Amino acid sequence: MEAHRSYERFEQGHQVATGEAAHLGPHYGRNAAMAVALMAAFLAVAVFLSNEAVKEVITGETHRADASTQLESNRVKIDFAKGNAVLLRTLATGSAQRSAAVEAGRHESRVVRELGPIDADLEAEIRAHEHETDHANAQHVDYELGEVGLQVGIVLASVSIIARRRWLLGAGGAAASAGVVLLLVGLLV
Repeated sequence: MEAHRSYERFEQGHQVATGEAAHLGPHYGRNAAMAVALMAAFLAVAVFLSNEAVKEVITGETHRADASTQLESNRVKIDFAKGNAVLLRTLATGSAQRSAAVEAGRHESRVVRELGPIDADLEAEIRAHEHETDHANAQHVDYELGEVGLQVGIVLASVSIIARRRWLLGAGGAAASAGVVLLLVGLLV
């Protein structure tokens, strides 16, 4: 206990000698600690939003890949039907073969007619998922940069408590403010 009192006396003497006590005010440490806590709260929000944006990117890419696979499968079906019709028309010499070629042509037309609207819907779905994924990716970058600003702000504000330098707290506040702005840009854009 005596060592603690000696340290406090030394600190008080040092503050009086350097004029720090009057310069920083009696509640500087508490106020700076509250600023750090506020920055940490914003950082937690930024990390959460960043993780959610990554999940959206992954989910969007998965949905887009599924739709693209369906579209490709439909195109293969159409190509197969066309190829069969052309092959049967080419090889048809008798009346039975000609009727098979005609039937293959009808089948080709039916496949194209049935899959055409589905393919158009799939292409629109792919574009929509691509747009959603790009948006989530842009948000993720904003959130990540916001995290960096908040982390730098926390470090500078924490060091300002130890070093008792108000300018470090100001620099930390500026970095954290930039982080919050990037966080808001990610939310609003």
